[in-house]
Amino acid sequence: MILQNATAGLLLQTMLYLSNSSKQVVDPLDNIQTAPNEITETKCYGVYGCFPIDGPWQSPTRQINHAPQKPSQIRARYPVFNRFHREMPKFIDLNDPDGVQSLGINPNGSLFIVTHGYLESGDKPWIKELAMTLLDADKEGTASVVVVDWGGGSSPPYVQAVANIRLVGAITAHVVFLLYEELQFPNLDKVHMIGHSLGSHLSGYTGYTLQKDFGLKMGRITGLDPAEPLFGDTDPIVRLDKTDAHYVDVIHTDSHSLINGGLGMLKPIGHVDFYPNGGHDNPGCGLRFEEYMKQPKSSFFWSVQQFVSCNHIRSYEFFTESIKPNCPFMGITCDSFESFQEGKCSRCGHDGHMCIQFGYNSLKSYRYLVQNAEVRDTAPLVAYLMTSEKSPFCRAHYKVTIKMSAEDESAMHGGEIGIFSLKIHSVEKNETSMIPFSKEPKYFEPGFQYSAMLPGESVGKIDHLSVTWDYRTNFMNPFTWRLLASPRVYVEYVEVQSLENDLHKIKACSIFASPILSGTPSILREEYCHPW
Repeated sequence: MILQNATAGLLLQTMLYLSNSSKQVVDPLDNIQTAPNEITETKCYGVYGCFPIDGPWQSPTRQINHAPQKPSQIRARYPVFNRFHREMPKFIDLNDPDGVQSLGINPNGSLFIVTHGYLESGDKPWIKELAMTLLDADKEGTASVVVVDWGGGSSPPYVQAVANIRLVGAITAHVVFLLYEELQFPNLDKVHMIGHSLGSHLSGYTGYTLQKDFGLKMGRITGLDPAEPLFGDTDPIVRLDKTDAHYVDVIHTDSHSLINGGLGMLKPIGHVDFYPNGGHDNPGCGLRFEEYMKQPKSSFFWSVQQFVSCNHIRSYEFFTESIKPNCPFMGITCDSFESFQEGKCSRCGHDGHMCIQFGYNSLKSYRYLVQNAEVRDTAPLVAYLMTSEKSPFCRAHYKVTIKMSAEDESAMHGGEIGIFSLKIHSVEKNETSMIPFSKEPKYFEPGFQYSAMLPGESVGKIDHLSVTWDYRTNFMNPFTWRLLASPRVYVEYVEVQSLENDLHKIKACSIFASPILSGTPSILREEYCHPW
């Protein structure tokens, strides 16, 4: 996995270096990268304002800086989708205020603004899918989606694209104000801007400009894996920040360092910051290139994109699914992902751990926490969750505790090395797939207790468990050989507690306290725990 990330990271850095170098001049005297004066000088673009490159825009992590290109070069476009224009959108024209009336935008409905990142444009399939999913979820049929297509300014060099989003953010603020004025919005509380990668910071600039120039504040901004290069350790004015909207939620999916292939930010910057699978190394990513090529309906371009940025694009895949999830899609606050994996943050509202719905529905959860005074300070809420390796990504979370028997027979047998797996069966006759307790073999010692948080399908009220023990022997270690008897472990009980529903729990045992044999599934039930 580390080698894979490093390979993708090297490829990514090479691409960024080449793209950043395409318009830069290298000073042979001190080998410092500089740029022609027409690129680095402050530029002003009429009502959109001036864009200096000094002050907070210049920092140790942002030593190369450009001014935005001209609006005519970037050619930002704003297609509008709603129930009147789903397949063939209409476009907003800033020079035609009267034309706004024909766009079909309901001033009392939700207004979603979606924008892409570097090397992309507004016609990408994921943007259309997100837009249609948002419209489908609007039961009243009053929502509209505006796409910010700044594809004319998202091309290499990267440092120029970084500069361009400042201007596009300002232009977008003027677009929002135009809609607000012409359509007589009551306020901007129902305006929700969603940006991926560089689009996250573009959204921040939009929110900032609306406040600075018009005294208006957007209801919400969602940052989908905000870009890290040239934004890490910068002043809040330079990047997306929680002051840019009334509610800012962020999904981190590619927070490894750039040298390890990471593209997204690690630092929490919103009111709520979600770190699915710890914020990096998502299940289903990190494969070899040829493995992506073998997947159904794959193409060479798709495989390259997955190989280089699978974790990065997971953010919009997760968010799109969160609009209409197949399970609760819940996260919980915890001091670290490792603690979450160990089951130390497993119950909503206990020991200060707060549960909050992931993605699209997180605002409802956050409002509930605020109204109940569970959010007590200004520090970001950092929440963790786990997903599956492919769509549907949503998974329920189960804290599983395995208590090894301390009885004489177990103690005499001694500890064993292997992997437990379990399948959860519900009263409604549903069942999860087989869930491994750990990725690697663990040593289980008599009398000891082991806990972990595991992801699995949401099945309802738990009825019983199927538990399998996979014994692992080491040919070079005679103490692991089992020649005269089948490998076995003695388990006192297995306890399963649902994170999403406190009532869904079970403490189950094997019948007559019989051992679990390697490779043979054992049924564990609550009634088997009664003393015999």
